[in-house]
Amino acid sequence: MKVVLLGPPGSGKGTQSKFLVDKHQFVQLSTGDLLREKVASKDSSLGQEISKIMNNGDLVPDDIVIQLIVEKISELKNRNIIFDGFPRNLNQATVLDHSLKEILVSLDKAIFIDVNHEILKDRILTRINETNIEDRRPDDNIDTLLKRIEVYKSNTFPIVEYYKKKGILKEVNGMSSIENVSQQILKIIS
Repeated sequence: MKVVLLGPPGSGKGTQSKFLVDKHQFVQLSTGDLLREKVASKDSSLGQEISKIMNNGDLVPDDIVIQLIVEKISELKNRNIIFDGFPRNLNQATVLDHSLKEILVSLDKAIFIDVNHEILKDRILTRINETNIEDRRPDDNIDTLLKRIEVYKSNTFPIVEYYKKKGILKEVNGMSSIENVSQQILKIIS
C-alpha cells in the first residue's frame, strides 16, 4: 500500500507516519528526513544549498526533492510506503504519479489531516519545548512556522483537490487526540 499524508506543518504527519511504521510495517518516506540527511552531509554542496533554503522557511525546489524521492521509491517499491511531507505542490503530485506509474506502482490513498491553523503555533511551541536543543529541528520556530503555513496554503493545499478528483482522498480530524487520529487512519487503510 502506498499512502500520502497531507496536512500543514505541525498537523501530526510525522507522528502518524511513525505510528504506521512502528505498528503496521510501513516504511516512512519523509522528504524532511531525506533533506535533513542530505544537509547533515557536511561535504555535500547540495546539502549546504538545501540548508540555506530550509532555514529561510522556503520550500526546497521540486527538482531537488523529486531527485531524492525517485531514488527512494525505486528502492522501496515493493514495500508499504507512507509519504510524509511529499508531495508539497501540484507539480510534485503529478510527477510522483508519473514516476510511480513508470515503475508500475500507484498511490492507494491520500489522507488529509485537517487542523485549525491557529492551533499549530501552540503545537510547534510544545514540540520546541519538549525537544533537547541538540535534537531540535532548525525550522522549529514561530516565524518559520508562520511562513511555512502561508507557503502551505498557496502551494500544498491545492493537492487536496487534486487527490479528491482522483477519488483517493480521505480526510481525518487532526484536532482529535493522537490515538483517535491513528484510529481514523487505520480505518482508511484497512
